[in-house]
Amino acid sequence: MSLVAYGFIQVRVVQPAQPVAIVGEDEILTSEFQGRVRLAQWNLTNQYTNVQQIMRILRDDPETLSIYQSQLTNIGQQLANPLFVGSSILDLLIDEQLIQQEAARRGMEVSEAEVDNFIEESLGFFGEQETATPAAAVDGTPSPTVTPYTRQLFENNLEAYLTNAGAFGVDEGTLRSEARARMFRELLRADFEDQVDGTQEQVWARHILVEEEQEAKDLLDRIRAGEEWGDLASEFSLDESNKEQGGDLGWFGRGRMVDAFEEAVFGAEIGEIVGPVETPFGWHLIDILGHEDRELDEASFRLAVSQALDEWIAGARETADVEILDYWVDRVPSPRIRSSG
Repeated sequence: MSLVAYGFIQVRVVQPAQPVAIVGEDEILTSEFQGRVRLAQWNLTNQYTNVQQIMRILRDDPETLSIYQSQLTNIGQQLANPLFVGSSILDLLIDEQLIQQEAARRGMEVSEAEVDNFIEESLGFFGEQETATPAAAVDGTPSPTVTPYTRQLFENNLEAYLTNAGAFGVDEGTLRSEARARMFRELLRADFEDQVDGTQEQVWARHILVEEEQEAKDLLDRIRAGEEWGDLASEFSLDESNKEQGGDLGWFGRGRMVDAFEEAVFGAEIGEIVGPVETPFGWHLIDILGHEDRELDEASFRLAVSQALDEWIAGARETADVEILDYWVDRVPSPRIRSSG
């Protein structure tokens, strides 16, 4: 056998069947790992292109443009660092394996038909939709007819999607595997809902954010001297999202603010002004307006459930028998389409 033939067999036959990690008794194969890395790289490339297009539209708005430039730089750095993407995907695959093992213990299953339906809905197809006869306008002119999203149109879109994915080395099996993993995660997340308390300790606070500590101290002196908090927040706070509302942050629970801010507010009494408190954003004065256990709204409850699942995954990672093979770094594929600009 020639060296060329041997190398071909190694890369195309032997290596794909070798594991890059073993979770308990389950192997994460090189083929699955490489497919998911390519999928991540494809998604990043699409994001890069989309941000570039937005920046062309916003070229006359320097302030907003700088925000998107930061996003573009971040995406470009990820595309230029395959090992970073590979490491992130390997961690994700290990988490997914732990989730699927736990789902199996709980008797959860995902059928191929359910995966089909998930992919259809991901592409905006929710079954054949009947279209109503367009009503005539007052002047007798019929309103425009909406083109129905038929199964044939969906099949055409799916074929185009798979073709684009295939050009990047992502096959349908990888897309289905990723969809199945997302479905198992959602099933387990939903199962955690019964384990999460629907109430949560929350604080209602308002703040004034400034750049320098001394400025915060000076404002605190003015507040204690009787000046109105709302007036000072409107004039001096750097937080544009709420300065005109006196810096009102509303009610929030733990995990919503950066650590230093959270520690300060949850350790304070109602009516107390805390600060100056330093965070990565600057220096804060914080007025505690309320502190009580409150029922979570739907969004906060979903966040609490997701946090509970994340904590479970972190605990499972610590106790699980996970082996990562050193050669995984050699199995990371480089992006087939590199960013430009």
